[in-house]
Amino acid sequence: MNAREVESVILDIAPLENGMEGDPNGLLYGDPATEITGVAVTWTPTVKVLSEAAAHGLNCVLTHEIPFFSTTQSNWFRTLPEDEKPHNIARKAILDAHNMVAVRSHSNWDGTPGGIMDSCADALGFTEYAHKAPYCCTYRIQPTTLAELANHAKLRLAVPTVRVAGDPAMQVEVITVHYGGLAQQFISIDEAVVAGADAIICGEALDYSFRAAVDAGLGFIETSHINSENPGMRTFARLVGERLPDLPVRFIDAGMPWVFF
Repeated sequence: MNAREVESVILDIAPLENGMEGDPNGLLYGDPATEITGVAVTWTPTVKVLSEAAAHGLNCVLTHEIPFFSTTQSNWFRTLPEDEKPHNIARKAILDAHNMVAVRSHSNWDGTPGGIMDSCADALGFTEYAHKAPYCCTYRIQPTTLAELANHAKLRLAVPTVRVAGDPAMQVEVITVHYGGLAQQFISIDEAVVAGADAIICGEALDYSFRAAVDAGLGFIETSHINSENPGMRTFARLVGERLPDLPVRFIDAGMPWVFF
């Protein structure tokens, strides 16, 4: 089975029409005719992830996030062209050395039923909708405190620590889930306000988002970008494995390349 055929299977699970316009998805790097020996499913294809995939003979990398860092001009600092960034060079060196391809499923997997959004909610144990939308939902839960909810999110999403804003003793019953990087936009707080939420559980957030939430009277819990989306990529690995029983399919956790002091 070649890369184009594997891509077809992936896009059957997460159709391109479910994605947002302008968001690059599908086979983004490598020869479509490459014979695939296995699939590595990951949140982001770091050098560590690519090296592990290569070591296991998995030459198709299915990633949620971008395989390479793009470039843009800045008035604040000097920037490098995309093909001169050492982080991109390092990734491409591994891909090329091992005849690997990269397939991305981002927004097309976010909103697909059972995808990133639903898998994050499932991991948190949220099942009752207060408001359902294509990419961002709000849920009703049994009344709890913000502190209890923070500990719940920490355990369910397997994060070593969470950042919390708001009164730990406040009562929470309606939760908006901003998985991944949605709270990197401070306007995301508006969704929780409109939905009548008491609190937000997010992946990764701006400082501004914390402050907007506090001033709006919302509890705010930041988990991590990767761990709020890893459940969806584990689901993806399972689904791809079911569709491609003759190929090894392995989820590789990109992890957190930092420690907390």
